Formats: sequence, C-alpha cells, structure tokens
Amino acid sequence: MSFKKTQSINQEIFANSKSLMVTFWEISQIANTDEVIRFHGGVNNMFYSLFFDSKEYFYIPHEGSDFSTRSDGGLQRPKIKIINFSGFLSRYIIGKDDMLKAKVVRKRTFLRFLDKENFLDYDNERDYWSQAGVNPDPTSTLRPDIWYINQKIEENKYFVEFELSNALDLEGATLPRRQIINNYCTWKYRGKNCGYNGNPCADYNNVKFDKTSLTPQGKWQEGQNYVKQDVVYLVTQEGNGTRNVVYICTEDHASTTETKPSVNTKKWVTDACSKTLTGCKLRFPTSWGEGIPFGGFPGSRIF
Repeated sequence: MSFKKTQSINQEIFANSKSLMVTFWEISQIANTDEVIRFHGGVNNMFYSLFFDSKEYFYIPHEGSDFSTRSDGGLQRPKIKIINFSGFLSRYIIGKDDMLKAKVVRKRTFLRFLDKENFLDYDNERDYWSQAGVNPDPTSTLRPDIWYINQKIEENKYFVEFELSNALDLEGATLPRRQIINNYCTWKYRGKNCGYNGNPCADYNNVKFDKTSLTPQGKWQEGQNYVKQDVVYLVTQEGNGTRNVVYICTEDHASTTETKPSVNTKKWVTDACSKTLTGCKLRFPTSWGEGIPFGGFPGSRIF
C-alpha cells in the first residue's frame, strides 16, 4: 500500500466524523470447488449486495467473535457463525469437506471508499456525492486479516459456526481430534465412519422419501433426461478417498450444467442426514438395539 493510500485510510480513522466502517468477507480455497464466497453482514440496514474493488459482496447475516488481539500473546482462535436459512449452507458444504482449511479473508474499509456502483447515478451526480464525502477507492482499506477454517464447531437449522486459525497456528493442525458434542454427529454422511450405503432415506430435515417410487439411474450425466423420483449420485473427492453424494429428482428435465444436482436445488433434493440421533435411527433401524454409528456423544449431556 502506497503512502498516499495509507494516509487516506488513516485520515478517515482519526477523523472527528468518520463514515461508516464496512466489513467484507471472502472464503476461498474451498475443497472440490473454485468458487469464492463473498459477503457482508448488512451493517446500518444495508440488506443488499455491496460492491468493492469491482467484486460483489452478498448480504449474509453472520456473527464474528474473538478477533481481538490476546494480551498474553497467545495465538487467536476466532469464530464466525453464519446463518443457515432453510439449510442452504448445510447443503453447500456437502462434498466440500465442511470447508476445512478454506481461506478466510476479512477486509475492512469505510462506506465513502466503496465502488461507485453503490451510489445512485454516481457518474452524473459526482459533485453531489463528492460533497457528501464519497470517494470510491478500493485501495483504501485496513490491512486484511487472513485466517483458515480449523474446524466446524456446530451446525443446526439456524446457523453453522466455524473456528478459525492463522497460518502460524501449528501449521494447520486441527486439535482436538474429535470434539465432544452430545447431540450432533461429526461423521461424513455415507463416509467411512458413517458406513451407510443404502437407498436414499430422508432429507436434512428428516423428511422421509417415498422409497417405493425411487428409480436408481447411476451416476449423473449431462445430456440425459431425468424424471421425478430418479436417483443419481455424484462422486466427491475427500482427502485420499472419495464419497458418493446422492440426489433425488424433483421435476422432469433434460440435464445440463445448470441443472447439475450439486448446483440446482430446484430440480434435485439431496439425500442428506440431519446429523442427529433421529437421522441416524432412520438409516439404521434394525441395529438400534446393538448400537448405531452415531458420531456424537449423547452420554455427555447434562441431566
């Protein structure tokens, strides 16, 4: 950052009447995808997309904590809790290793430095916006904070919470090996520890599928015609192994890249476990008396 731009952001920080500070987030280097998630939290009731440095940041409610510097000099482990409205985030992280080791960048700037696209008719009303203090400048930011997702702490129908670590934190080691959670299974559905490889059973909300009308069609293929209740799967890479993610067709269509099950939730519903005891019992009903492969710790609950 040049001296001129450093001076610009510093002047705003110490101004008597500074403009609103805006925080942007970028999550990249996500397993099995090249996508970059960009979002902001809707500060000052800005519940719409914002543009900065020619990039669009969507409004996604979230909450960050423990980002302040520790007085004892220890390494920080901040957390970010992202809304999981209608299970959209739970569906997204399926096949993406729960976004483990994804890169998280926090960018902070002030409202006056946002791109001109955020200000109505900026090109024709430049004098008006200039008098209001607006000065679009993508280089005027505080130093970005860079973190990596260390583990998923909690996932439910309301939110998904992640713990972050920095690059110096044990070279990306994830400890403890397993966190003790009483009501949530940490195993990957249809993965090695889960062990379930049967027919589609229910969605993430434990809504059962009508098994009598399901029609297996094998691996999904582009250019094939699918009808309602067809069952397909996609193979996702996880570490040194693979795992099948199963989908059920919800309406007749000819498959294209836009209707691929992993990206089109209108034409496909995912065979997904709720990660609760109820979801586990739906898939292992006959073995319930002998114990099921539930990855949580029900006995740790305080009665």
